Amino acid sequence: MAIGRELTDDLIAQVLRRLPPRSLATSRGVCRAWRELVDARQLLRVDLLPRSVGGIFMNYLALNSPEFFSRPTMGPSISGDLEFIPGFSMVVDHCNGLLLIAGTSRGHDYVCNPATRGWAWLPPRPTLHMGEEFDQIKCLVYDPNVSPHYKVFLVPSLADDQPMSMLDPEMMQSEWPPSPFALQVFSSITECWEERSFVLEGGRLEERSFLSKGGRRVRAITDMKAYIGEKRSTCSAKMVLISISDAKYRLIPTPSDVELGHHDGCLSLGRSEKGVYCAFEHDCHGLRIFLLNESCGQAGWELKHLVDLTSFARKFHARGDSSQQHKGPWILQDINYYKYPYDNDNPKELVEDNFEWNSDDDNILNTDDMVEGHFQGYTGLLGFHPHKEIVFLNVSLRRAVAYHWNISKFQDLGNIFPKEYLEVAGHCAQIDTSFTYTPCWMDDFPESKLEAPIEN
Repeated sequence: MAIGRELTDDLIAQVLRRLPPRSLATSRGVCRAWRELVDARQLLRVDLLPRSVGGIFMNYLALNSPEFFSRPTMGPSISGDLEFIPGFSMVVDHCNGLLLIAGTSRGHDYVCNPATRGWAWLPPRPTLHMGEEFDQIKCLVYDPNVSPHYKVFLVPSLADDQPMSMLDPEMMQSEWPPSPFALQVFSSITECWEERSFVLEGGRLEERSFLSKGGRRVRAITDMKAYIGEKRSTCSAKMVLISISDAKYRLIPTPSDVELGHHDGCLSLGRSEKGVYCAFEHDCHGLRIFLLNESCGQAGWELKHLVDLTSFARKFHARGDSSQQHKGPWILQDINYYKYPYDNDNPKELVEDNFEWNSDDDNILNTDDMVEGHFQGYTGLLGFHPHKEIVFLNVSLRRAVAYHWNISKFQDLGNIFPKEYLEVAGHCAQIDTSFTYTPCWMDDFPESKLEAPIEN
């Protein structure tokens, strides 16, 4: 550092610009002067790092493949068709440009980068020795600023719709999660599953903290922390913070302003502009957004926004045919329609319009001038914008809307109802899970030495 202070900014900039992108990104954390220098000289190739939203991956019930709702761009386009992977069924998790994919063969998963089309097969997941009542939540953790390598965590959880009364009485009387908490972790460095123990940090909660697989959202955070929480209010909602760097975990209670017993709603976790957020959706159109405050060694929720979207939904539906009349700037790639056509022997080629989406200007809805109708449908959360105070909303499975909660501004993004989806799914038509996708163009995906299974 003493040598660094003797160099001029121009000389330091000449040295830094010769670093590879990941080392240059890491150098921003050395000191404030270096960070300001890198940013002021625009040395970092931000186009290579996951800094912008490229679209939303969505798993629809009754469809063969995930769908990709893409943000148009003048740069290289990304296909949501994951055909380069030998076998897949759905997107399980996303972290900084990488996807965790469930394979069609039982116990086999994949990690892939849709931007560079790199992928790796994971060995079969270890058997969970906790009884039939438990399943495993899979969580992907990856930070391209630190390393090209990634980790996958398996967190024990109650199986879908499994009542706690069916648990072993001895387990009900013991502390849960235990301390130390043994988790199976896959590392792309070793290419194998290993058991790692995490020690409880902070106190326990009054109620037991079993996680339900069917009622959760998992998000991996870039500072090597994984936040795992329940999604639905049918269970006692809890959240677990797993700190990977120091092998500790912390239990986080539900936001105190959420009365799960009096609302039909769900909780979702996500990363946005200022950190980790929790969104509580209730009563079809109610939305509350909380920010996790981890200062002073404590973790608590702060209410940042409260809104009732009923009036907006009535005005939005009153515009007319939501799927065709107002196309919007984003495009649903309709992968299932073109690959697995329903009563259609002549699939067509997908044609995309290439233009940039401006999250500040494009397709702003002036709700003051819109006429309010009677039908209101429902609104649901698709995900958080990772770098701006924006949430992406699903409006009655017909449209996606970007809602800037800090200024109460709406943007119509486009149709999200797949072609011929009603004929395929019928009354089961629904988005099961969705993941806001940020492309990572760094082409150094770890090559796997393992042989992938043959998929049907």
